[in-house]
Amino acid sequence: MFGKKKKDKKKKPQTEQFVSLTANGVEVTAINFTLHKDDDGEPRLYVRTPDVAEALHYERVDFELKTTNKMIRVAGKFKEAKNEKKWKLYVFDIEDYNQYFI
Repeated sequence: MFGKKKKDKKKKPQTEQFVSLTANGVEVTAINFTLHKDDDGEPRLYVRTPDVAEALHYERVDFELKTTNKMIRVAGKFKEAKNEKKWKLYVFDIEDYNQYFI
């Protein structure tokens, strides 16, 4: 009866979490998926993977990224692939970009 009053827990806004990434319908294991503008102002897509991803070895790739809040579809044209210390970096020129909230 005279116990401690319970505090109401405030809900923190939930951050988006990565769910899946597919390239041309094939599931890809990715560490990072970022969209940036290059020094020339051209939009670029950077995909980092822990190992070689054969699904990314095409001239044109259709990506579908799903997070907890939205789905992003990106059509990209292959530009280059680089070996970094612990992962592989694939760079694509963006041809089309669509974002849908789930």
